[in-house]
Amino acid sequence: MEKGTGSEAKKNETWWKVYLIYTLMLVFAAAIVIRTLVIIFVEGEDLLKISHQQSLRYEQIQAVRGNIYSTDNVLLAASVPVFTARMDLHKSVVVADTFRKYLRPLCDSLHAMYPEMSSAAFRKILVQSRLKNKRNLLIKKDLTYAQLKRMKTFPLFKKGQFKGGFVVEEKEQRSRPNGVLAARTIGYYNMETQFGVGLERSYNTELAGISGKRLTQRVANGVWRPIYSHDEIEPENGRDIISTIHVRIQDVAQAALRRCMEENEAQHGCAILMEVSTGRITAIANLMKQADGTYDESMNYAIGESVEPGSTFKLASVIAILEDGRYDTSTMVPTGVMEFSNRKMVDSHRGGYGQISLKSAFEKSSNVGISYLVYESFHSDPQKFVDYLYKMGLNTKLGLEIAGEGAPYIKSTSSKTWSKISLPWMSIGYELRLTPLQILSLYNAVANDGKLMKPQFVKEIKQGDKVVREFQPVVLKDHICSRSTLNKVKGLLEGVVEKGTARSLSHSPYKVAGKTGTAQINYANRGVQKMSYRASFVGYFPADDPKYSCIVMITNPQKNRRYGGEVAAPVFKEIGDKVYATLLQNYKGKNVEILGDSIQKTPLLAAGYGRDIQKIYRAFQLVDAQVEPTAFVRLSGRESAKEEREEFQTISLVKDQMPNVCGLGLRDAVFILEKYGLKVQIYGRGMVKKQSVPVGTPCVHGQTVILELA
Repeated sequence: MEKGTGSEAKKNETWWKVYLIYTLMLVFAAAIVIRTLVIIFVEGEDLLKISHQQSLRYEQIQAVRGNIYSTDNVLLAASVPVFTARMDLHKSVVVADTFRKYLRPLCDSLHAMYPEMSSAAFRKILVQSRLKNKRNLLIKKDLTYAQLKRMKTFPLFKKGQFKGGFVVEEKEQRSRPNGVLAARTIGYYNMETQFGVGLERSYNTELAGISGKRLTQRVANGVWRPIYSHDEIEPENGRDIISTIHVRIQDVAQAALRRCMEENEAQHGCAILMEVSTGRITAIANLMKQADGTYDESMNYAIGESVEPGSTFKLASVIAILEDGRYDTSTMVPTGVMEFSNRKMVDSHRGGYGQISLKSAFEKSSNVGISYLVYESFHSDPQKFVDYLYKMGLNTKLGLEIAGEGAPYIKSTSSKTWSKISLPWMSIGYELRLTPLQILSLYNAVANDGKLMKPQFVKEIKQGDKVVREFQPVVLKDHICSRSTLNKVKGLLEGVVEKGTARSLSHSPYKVAGKTGTAQINYANRGVQKMSYRASFVGYFPADDPKYSCIVMITNPQKNRRYGGEVAAPVFKEIGDKVYATLLQNYKGKNVEILGDSIQKTPLLAAGYGRDIQKIYRAFQLVDAQVEPTAFVRLSGRESAKEEREEFQTISLVKDQMPNVCGLGLRDAVFILEKYGLKVQIYGRGMVKKQSVPVGTPCVHGQTVILELA
């Protein structure tokens, strides 16, 4: 009886558990039904909106960035597409059989394209990434379109993204087709950090354009595809900037500056060429010595570096003297050594020149002569001298559109650093600071009949072929001094070239006016073993009808050369010669004679390929040149003045000996040197003027030969 009762109790307990579980299941089912009804009839609309939002999104369409051109229509900066290749190795994308089948040929193709990594190394990376189901394996960055097109033909990759796992990302990259030419002035701009320099930064709004937008939908594997929508906005591409830079002149300026820097092992330097009447910058070059000894455009010294200019500032001092009216260019001044408040000032020419006129003191760049007359004129009221400098606009920035202009510093008598020697030392370009472009602007104003122009780097902005904005010349000051003073200082600047410190420029076919400068950099560091200098030349040409002004400044030249006349003036001349030959073709200079009927009728051809010379002679309807058609020849002249026929000599080409390629055109010179297995570096344009390896010396395969063209 007890046994039956116990069995019945267990049975009841079991049924109780069953009923409890059943009840819980009913409650859970009821909850699901209720929640479903709430979703359908209460929350359904809101949830559908959320789902729709998660599968759709608006994507920004980046506008194509505008280009930057030179004034002679050469592309300086442009956006080019670059590609990044990645691989989705997830097993759901690239199935096992396909991966095994194409793995080896794919790796062989990658090795053929990038031989620095073996096929086995590629295979190891792909297999390991496959085991980890990597979905974003980087294959290669910064591919060109041609490289991408080749990669798309590789085994497995040609199956595309959804079967071969080949994923391509496209982005725009800024490119400068002309390399380092005016690189710092053209500049750059980073859209992510919003940091940049040069024209790219200053005109980013115009260059960037206006981005568009489009609706995209998420599909498999997180891929978003565009879908049609009435809300889509097309991007407005950026506008093009037409700069004032002239590429051919810029090339010459940069090459001349680089050559000077290398020859003198200078620290850094710059050269600027400005159009006198408009203030437009035709060329601007900046070079700095790198750690490996090469030179690169890493800073824009021309507009950003405020320095003590030295003797080039004497122009401003003489203007102040003449404006004051008590002394004239014929006033006699002492030279050699003079003491100001127990501090000696000396001339670079030991012993000086005795008593000479202010005109001669300026031409010879006498520190003592200039400072003496400034002191005599203004020592009782030195602020008056400072006020004359302010009147010339030397204490204010030029307001450049390019960011980074260095602030000028012309201290007044109220400055804490003003002392008893400030007046004489300021008069020769110390205890004050100006940028090279600010100094050039003063000289440009003299050339421009006293009118101070704002330097400009942009000529116009275009949208396609339409000019949307044109930049007119901006006058900062109508007169920096009186007409009388202006005429006198023009004569002084011409005298510097004709019989002063820049006589090396006096033999140009165009007339030059300007001033040399040699500033000591580390004069304040007492006990220094070696002095450092800054050599400069600034002026304008043609002096009788000024069209261009130019400044060249070289910091810390070595090789025992330090003076502006011997370091900076040759760069000025090379730039001026190129401008004269290309942009001033209609100018009749002081050394140009009209030859009339006696003008030379022989083509200006010194050397070349025989057959080419024959063609030129026939084109000019001259007597046939007696040359070997298949040889390179050089004009040797006539046997006598009565002979009409030119005499040519065959250029000797001896195996393993350096040939003479001077006088040849670039194409012929490179052809010959490359046949010898030599590498060629080129500076300048025109005919070969100089070669770095002497004629007749043994030449080694792979050796580099530097050719200077002119």
